[in-house]
Amino acid sequence: MTRLGCTSAFVFVAALGAEGAAGQAHAEVDLFGPDTFKAWVDVRLVSADGEKSWLDDGFGKLRYGDETKLDLAQTAVQWTPRLTDTLSAYIVAQDIPSLEHPAGIEEAYLKWRPLPVVTPAGVYHFTFRAGQMFPPVSMEHDGTGWTPSRTLTPSAINSWVGEEVLVEGVEASVATQAGDHGLGATLGVFSKDDTAGTMLAWRGWALHDVSSDQNTELPLPSGPQGYEALFGDYQSYESRPYDEVDHRLGYYVRADWRPPAAVAFNLEFYDNQGNPSDVRNGQWGWATHFWNLGTQYRLSDRDVLLSQYLTGGTKTGGLVEDGYRTVDVAFSSAYLLLSHDMGHQDGGQGGKLSGRIDWFEASGETYQAIDDNSDKGYALTVAWLRPLTAHIDFALEGVQVWSNRPARVTQMLGPRQAQTQLQMAVKFHL
Repeated sequence: MTRLGCTSAFVFVAALGAEGAAGQAHAEVDLFGPDTFKAWVDVRLVSADGEKSWLDDGFGKLRYGDETKLDLAQTAVQWTPRLTDTLSAYIVAQDIPSLEHPAGIEEAYLKWRPLPVVTPAGVYHFTFRAGQMFPPVSMEHDGTGWTPSRTLTPSAINSWVGEEVLVEGVEASVATQAGDHGLGATLGVFSKDDTAGTMLAWRGWALHDVSSDQNTELPLPSGPQGYEALFGDYQSYESRPYDEVDHRLGYYVRADWRPPAAVAFNLEFYDNQGNPSDVRNGQWGWATHFWNLGTQYRLSDRDVLLSQYLTGGTKTGGLVEDGYRTVDVAFSSAYLLLSHDMGHQDGGQGGKLSGRIDWFEASGETYQAIDDNSDKGYALTVAWLRPLTAHIDFALEGVQVWSNRPARVTQMLGPRQAQTQLQMAVKFHL
C-alpha cells in the first residue's frame, strides 16, 4: 500500500464537501468571525520530587521531576472556519517551550458532515475527516484543542496517544439508531506515525499532557541504553512521532454501542502496519498495533465514570529467534476515572472534581541483558478544575506514581521509584 498524502486527503474531502454543498442556496460561510478563533495560555506552578523528567532525558514518569518552578506549559491558537453548511476546517497551532522544537501544528483537518441519509432501514449520519489528526482513542480529551477536560494530566494510555499516535489520513464515520440502541462505526486510513512505539519501548509509560505536532522530537533516555548497543548510529537520540519511514498505509477501525441505559461502549483496533526493517534518518519503522476498549457510565446528571483498557505490541529491527524482532515489546494499560460536576456555588461554577487510578505494564521479549524494556507501575491522580471568569480557568492537581523500570540502573538509579507531582494551573483564554 502506498503513502497517503495530506494534500490529496484534503482535496478528497473538500471535493466531497463542495459537491454536497453545490445544491445549497444559502451556505453559512464564516472564515474569520469571532466564533472561529480560540486562544489560550497555560501557566503552571509546579513542585515535583523524585527522578528527573523524561523530557530531560530521564526515565521519570511525569512531565516534571525533581524541581519546583513556574512554567509556561502551552500557548495555542485554534481556528475552526466554516466553509459551507456542512464543510469546516479545524486547525490548532501550539507552542510548548519545554520541547526542543516548541512550535508546530498539532492538528489540521477538514471535516464534512453531509445531510443525513434517510432509508427505510433507518437514518444514517456520516462524518468525514481528512488531514493531520489523532485517531478517536481518548475519552479524556474532549476539551478545547485536544486537551483533557477533567484533569491536567491524562492517563498513561492517552498520554501515549498524544505523544506517539498522530496520523495523516482520511476517516469515515457513520452513526444510526437500531431501536433504542445507538450504533456507530469508524474507519481510518493513514500514513506517517511509523515510529509509534519508540518511546513506549525505550522510555516506558508516562503520564503527561505534552501532545505532539508535526515538528516534535521526543528525547530518549540518556546513558548506555539498549538502543545504542543494538543499533548504534542508526538510531537517533530523539524520536520523531510524525515521520514517514516505510511508505505504507496503516488503519484503524472502531465500533460504538449505546444501549438504552446510562452506559456507552467503544472498541477500536489500530495497526500502523510499519515495516520494522526500514530505517530513515535515524528513525526506525515500528510495527505497532493495539486494541482499545472504552466505557462510559453516567452515574447521575453530575457524575460520570470513564474507563479504558489498551493492549498491544510494538517491534523493530531484524528477525531473531522464534520470530521475534530485535526489539519486541508487549504493552497494556488501564484506568478508571470518576468525575463529579460540582455545579454552581456562590454565584459561580463549582467546577469538576475528579479522581483516577492507572495501571500500566510492558514486557520486552528479546536481549533483556542489554535492552531490558520491562516496565510496570500504578498512579493515582486527583484534580479540581474550575472556571474563575469567562476568560480564566483555575486548576489544582496531584499525581502519585509508583513504578519499576529495570533500565533505570543505566542512570545509576534503583529500578523502583516513586514520584509526586503537584500543579496549580491558570489558563487565560479568549
